[in-house]
Amino acid sequence: MSGVKLADNPFVYSVFGIQYPTGDPTKAQKALTEEFDSLISGHAVYIDKLTQDGCATYLAGKSHVWLGYWKSSESYQTWWARDDVSQFWAALPSDAGMWREILTPSSRRTQYGSSKPTPSGLLSLGERIDLGHKAAYWGCYRHRMADHDSDDMASPVKETLEPHRPLSSPSAGISNLEIRPGRVHMTKFPDNICFVVEGQDHSAITNEEREFWAENFDESASRWINDLMEAGPESGILDGRVCYEADSGLFLEGEPNALRHNKKIQLFYFKDLSHMEKIGRLNKGHVGLRKRIIESYGPNGPMMNGQIWLRVETTVLKASEMDCEYIGCVEGTGFMAFGSDLDNFA
Repeated sequence: MSGVKLADNPFVYSVFGIQYPTGDPTKAQKALTEEFDSLISGHAVYIDKLTQDGCATYLAGKSHVWLGYWKSSESYQTWWARDDVSQFWAALPSDAGMWREILTPSSRRTQYGSSKPTPSGLLSLGERIDLGHKAAYWGCYRHRMADHDSDDMASPVKETLEPHRPLSSPSAGISNLEIRPGRVHMTKFPDNICFVVEGQDHSAITNEEREFWAENFDESASRWINDLMEAGPESGILDGRVCYEADSGLFLEGEPNALRHNKKIQLFYFKDLSHMEKIGRLNKGHVGLRKRIIESYGPNGPMMNGQIWLRVETTVLKASEMDCEYIGCVEGTGFMAFGSDLDNFA
């Protein structure tokens, strides 16, 4: 397993998005998408450009998401302060449907693990290392974080944080998607929200591995993601986005569409790291899936030479390390779903 050694200073995740509530971009939305893409491309060290099925929930609309990685807060702020970037953002109309979630965590509260040394995500920001014994056991993500001995990284919030998102269904179309015009800027958050990036890439697998995956893992993996997206507030999941690279091709036919693409990424926010650990240990489907993958792709397993690429990043954020803004977005998007509730815990 490959890990990463980062410089001992804060880095930046920049998560930008634009929503298409009808599923397809209007002429104005397409123009905004193309202009912003030209502004950010080539500036972040690494960017995953993704499609999300959904806006506030995964049941209606689509979104385009830019998941950017920056080596330092200074490099991100230099780009953000550029005249063309600041003018673009300031001029966005009240119904733009654009949002940003800017995370500036300490490298001492993050971990990265990947089945291959491919330079992507957090690995693009630092030096590759071998994870050695810090892999394949419950709690290894926490133990990879340099601060795990000195910080319990527990949420100070004892109450259940309950998001308010529109009820919708695939057949409801856009009828329930209420747009909130104007800007919602949020800077007050409780300590220790946990941000998770999980990625899977099937593009290099052989036909044999594809058939093995379809027979042994696909149904369980899809059910696990669905369980996360439908988990109640008591689970500690604050938000989730199931994304994919639309032009990466399909490795399997059928539904769900997002999980049939070769390259896919899921983004989650948890109340804290312990809630992420708990749901992973208690979900029986996930426990079984994890065990079978470790056995199949481990030493002497039938897929020990398999080419699937799995990646996971886990980051714990302090209150001052989050800055979110939503402009003309669907009600319930991201942290807008909590309204002023988070202010009580900041």
